[in-house]
Amino acid sequence: MMVGRRRKPFFEIVRLLRAIEADRDDFASVKALNLLVLKEIIRAERKQDEHRAAHKELYRQLKTGRGSKEISKALRTKIKRTAGFIDRYAKQIYIWKCCGDALAFLYLDKFAIKHAYYDTDRFVVKRDAGMIRGKEGLAGELTCLFSALEHRVPAVLSDITNTIRYGDVCLLGSSDPVPIEVKSSPKQSGRGRRQAEKMAKLRSFLETDRAVGYRGAPGETKRQTVTLPERTNVEALNECIAEAKKTGFAIFRPEPGMAYAVMAGGRTDYAAIFEPLAHERCVFWTLNSDKNDFAWAPYTPFILTIHEPQHLLDFIEGNIFIVVAASMDELCKQMTAPGWQIEFDPASDYALHCVHEAGAVVGISQQLVARVAYEFVSLSWIADSQREGLESSRAMMMDTYGPFQQVDVEQMHSYMFGERRWLRSDSEVLFVQKPSARLENDAQPN
Repeated sequence: MMVGRRRKPFFEIVRLLRAIEADRDDFASVKALNLLVLKEIIRAERKQDEHRAAHKELYRQLKTGRGSKEISKALRTKIKRTAGFIDRYAKQIYIWKCCGDALAFLYLDKFAIKHAYYDTDRFVVKRDAGMIRGKEGLAGELTCLFSALEHRVPAVLSDITNTIRYGDVCLLGSSDPVPIEVKSSPKQSGRGRRQAEKMAKLRSFLETDRAVGYRGAPGETKRQTVTLPERTNVEALNECIAEAKKTGFAIFRPEPGMAYAVMAGGRTDYAAIFEPLAHERCVFWTLNSDKNDFAWAPYTPFILTIHEPQHLLDFIEGNIFIVVAASMDELCKQMTAPGWQIEFDPASDYALHCVHEAGAVVGISQQLVARVAYEFVSLSWIADSQREGLESSRAMMMDTYGPFQQVDVEQMHSYMFGERRWLRSDSEVLFVQKPSARLENDAQPN
């Protein structure tokens, strides 16, 4: 149980989020939400520490004691049970931080907030700050938070989120995150200086939309805007959940190439899920597994997309299971543009490899495509928004590199996607890549 007996504060947090969603100037609710999430995280951390101490003592007794086999068996049972409690509170802390994420996502642009999740020097997730309980400087962070709210600037404590890994307090007054470091001492350690340098690099990138050597990429990285208004299937997902709660199982197909399946205790018709897509290259996401594995960030948290509070709790507690299926053949077909060859590769960091007949290579990241599952965006919106950007990306590359020759395309492809070889089938050319270690921004490669 991820929420367990903490249902009352959970529903209160959801109520506060819905109030803020309805009125972004409800600063009283923003303050109350920060404090309630903080309280629940600290409570869970305290419980976790208690069980860690008990686990350590039980393990010591097992190793040093000379009891009977029955006593040793009982100790092992207690050790296993205590480890389960530690894991349960870790999952509970994750859920509370998902609620903190939800507050941030109500104000910030979701393509901008993800930059606060990654390191600025390498393309890896930045380490979080660790436990809040007993943290030196927490009082100063709360003072900073309250000051921002008093000046009518929405803000969130960075430590009560999974996604914001920079600063102590993050201001939410614009579309980009503005993290602030609250110093508890005039002295700054080597680690503190490195953190300050990374935060300055992040701020510079968000302010100028470009950086050199960003996340370890050679040359200059540029940020581009996705201009097409987003389309989602969030309402279809919530209808599917409501239907499954009534009947035990439901499938919705909101558009070509997309399917949502929700299992709520009834007989699951797996054939109905998979057979219509059996002859297409598809990707399936089991959302409960990703939630349980703490793998949802930096996407919009499910706290905001599953609307009914009880349905949301059912998903968190595993009373309903959600599977999302997307046809990559359908996505490639909808991405079709004159002169472009669009190919899907499940093994690469780039889900779609877009190669123009006259030169230029564009990669569409796996992270962007996965938004059809975690954020329930429309598959056709992914296709339309990225197809719109193919020619602008090619023009940008032409301006940077000049006219392309075939060898240039090959070199660029190898640089972006890794080594490849050609396999010819009866009707198509397939790519087989050695996966690249690099990932690009959501919109277009740089």
